[in-house]
Amino acid sequence: MPSPSKKTAKAAQNIERGKALKEQGSIDQAIEEFNNALQQAPKNLIALNQLAVLYAMQENWQEVVDYCYRIIALRPNNAAAHLRLAKALTKQNNLYGAVAAFQKAIELDANSVKAAEYKQYGDILTQLGTRNTQKTQADEAIAAYQKAVELKPDISASVYMKLGDTLQKQQRFEEAITYYNQVLQVKPDFGDRVYINLGSAKMKQGLLDEAIAYFQKAAEIKPDLVSAYRNLGSAYQKKGLLDNAITNYEKALQLKPDAGSLHRIMGDILTSQGRTLEANQHYQQAESIK
Repeated sequence: MPSPSKKTAKAAQNIERGKALKEQGSIDQAIEEFNNALQQAPKNLIALNQLAVLYAMQENWQEVVDYCYRIIALRPNNAAAHLRLAKALTKQNNLYGAVAAFQKAIELDANSVKAAEYKQYGDILTQLGTRNTQKTQADEAIAAYQKAVELKPDISASVYMKLGDTLQKQQRFEEAITYYNQVLQVKPDFGDRVYINLGSAKMKQGLLDEAIAYFQKAAEIKPDLVSAYRNLGSAYQKKGLLDNAITNYEKALQLKPDAGSLHRIMGDILTSQGRTLEANQHYQQAESIK
């Protein structure tokens, strides 16, 4: 039976061969060498870490999870292992497990977590918050996104957009507007959605003229955007400019004739103007769409 020192030496040889094979792109053979190393030294952290990395390259997420747990059993305070575990659990759609692993990694070594990883953590929290409508998860998601943009101010404009959207859902409109404007700084041609969301935030603040300007900008960018005309109609309706509201609702209906709710809105406005016959036509349309 080989002595412990011989086993250690044999494991070291396997590890060196595994690293060389990994560099050559021979992933299966590298995995075999690292597993051979573990047969000699089951607690060898180098082999365990290399196997977690290699299985991630193969997108074999269950193996990644298993090896991360083995590493954590030996080194509970290994932030990198918790972070890798979080990513693998995300791939398995084990979102609650991923959240716990992200939280542990951040608790152990927040400086080791990169902007992209904070963004991924924020995405998971947002997804869970949408499912459960929990304010706590929304607040944590906001904090994660804010950390991502703090670490990498030139991060993708979509991160600023998600941050703005999450803040708007929490009715933190002024903060949301700040981040929507940041979207345009990072990517001036981001598209119509940022103007729709800016307009929505302004409208919820009661700033109707500013909201209208943003909705009009969205319609200029994408003339067939139903939500732009629907929102314009709503803003003009709130201002009491019913003819303008009708014009924009009609444009929305031209693009989406089966929008039952729009037909009902049109019916209500026309009724308020005494245009009963036209109103009834819209109510009938709404009923037929049901």
